[in-house]
Amino acid sequence: MMLSPIEQKIVDCVEEYGWFGLSVSPASDSDDPEEWFSYTIGLPKSHGWPEIVCFGLGGDVAHGLLTDAIAECEAKGLGPHAGLVLTDVVNGYDALLVDGSTIPDHYINSAIWYARRAGTQVPPARLQLLWPDKAGAFPNDPACSAEVRTLQTPVEQA
Repeated sequence: MMLSPIEQKIVDCVEEYGWFGLSVSPASDSDDPEEWFSYTIGLPKSHGWPEIVCFGLGGDVAHGLLTDAIAECEAKGLGPHAGLVLTDVVNGYDALLVDGSTIPDHYINSAIWYARRAGTQVPPARLQLLWPDKAGAFPNDPACSAEVRTLQTPVEQA
């Protein structure tokens, strides 16, 4: 079966770089950060790691955080896991990986497609990359600002 151009790009990027980052906005004309999310594709095949999802940031910023999270794990010889604090991801702040199993599958459709193609676990395991508010509190902390918490919660769970 012939691949679509985006599918071919995913396959090529995973082969070359070990993963592909996909940024999604449910509405094509949306500039509402609450609707934006980004996620990795291919980490289970290339690294044996879960996919990583980041909510509430524009594509370029989220892709940068995902890139830095992967680079930090590689540099430190760590597999990403729930509870892992990353110190080299958000300038001046920590980032936190948490269990992402409650993120609905439809948020990672392309990762599921790739997992089927690659013969890895379907649906793939996933982690959520949390970024802090200005005080350094994460969304799973009651002290975190409501705005930051809302931005990092899947829309139907908010």
